Order: sequence, then structure tokens, then C-alpha cells
Amino acid sequence: MASDGTVYRPTSRFFTTGGTWLFAGGWCAAAWVDAGVAGAVSALPACAGLAFGGWLAFWYPRVEVDDEAVRLVNPLRTVSVPWAALAHVSTQYAMTLVTPHGQYRAWAAPGPGAGHVARVSVSDVRAVSAGSADARGAVPMGDLPTAPSGSAALLVRRRWQRLVEEGRVEAGVADRTPVTNRWNVPAIAVLAVAAITTLVVALVG
Repeated sequence: MASDGTVYRPTSRFFTTGGTWLFAGGWCAAAWVDAGVAGAVSALPACAGLAFGGWLAFWYPRVEVDDEAVRLVNPLRTVSVPWAALAHVSTQYAMTLVTPHGQYRAWAAPGPGAGHVARVSVSDVRAVSAGSADARGAVPMGDLPTAPSGSAALLVRRRWQRLVEEGRVEAGVADRTPVTNRWNVPAIAVLAVAAITTLVVALVG
């Protein structure tokens, strides 16, 4: 990411990642108490895989925004969308970058859940950009700045608007501007090894 970039990460990552690690640690501890060192060693691959999976699913994902592109760093794949390829930013189920090549959702910026929507206040709705309202004045719940999808979308839209106003986004070339997809091969390999090792231990044990 360029030096002028901004990164969005959900604040919930502290609780979700920590909770996963505590569960994995408790699982190993329970195996130790139940079957001693042998039990703990047998449970270790599954516990390690769970801890890594928690980090990958909750801590690792992010949205990177700079003057060149928006990058959605998802658990298994990173998508880089240049500004010239971007057509629309949606927040229906998660912050989603819409391009002529496809739609790309940000794992780090899901839409609000039912509990979140139930706690929405008038000030929350008023904080949504006027451009987000439809012809009836209705505001998408995903655009709420208190929701991960809304926070990330606001970050992207503000940078996009500034670059357009400065004349730094070429118009009319979205269909000819490539979107880059890169698989997270190391993470996939670690998950595969953890799954295979866990299965082998279960079969042998």
C-alpha cells in the first residue's frame, strides 16, 4: 500500500479473534486434563488450526485505500480495484465494489445485523451522506457510519470523490481497466495442513 493510504479494520476483531484463541487454548487445556500430554498433543493440530483460522477470519481482513486503488484483503483472496474500474460502492450485505468485471465484497466490512439496526438512532441516520438516500429519502442500513459496511464505504467514497474532483480518475475506461485477484496461497496451505493433520491424528488415535 502507498504511503498516502488508509486502512479500515473492524473493531470487533479484538473480541472475535481473542474469543477464538481462548476457545482453542481451552480445548487444548481440557485435552491435557482429560488425557495428559498425549491428549494435548493429539488435540494440538485442531487447536492450532482453529487459532489460525480465527486470526485469518477476524484479524487479517482489511480494506486498504490509497490514490491508486482499493484493496479488499479477504481471508483467502485479495482483490485490487483501481479507481478507474470502480462504478459503484454498495453496502447491501457488505461493502461491495461494483465494476464492469464483477462485484467484490469486503470480508472486513459486513452489513449491520438485526441487533445493530434495532439500536439505530435518529442521529445515526442523519449522519449518513445525503447522496446515499433514494428518491423517497430512505437510507440503506448498510450505509450507517456505525456499521462496518458504512464506515468502510465512507472511507472509499470520500477518497474516490476527492480523486475525481482533482481529475485523477480517468473516465470511460472502467471496462478496460483490469481488476487484480490474488489468492492467499500460504494461508490456504496452512489450513490444508492443519485439516489433514487433524484428520490423520483422529484416524490413528
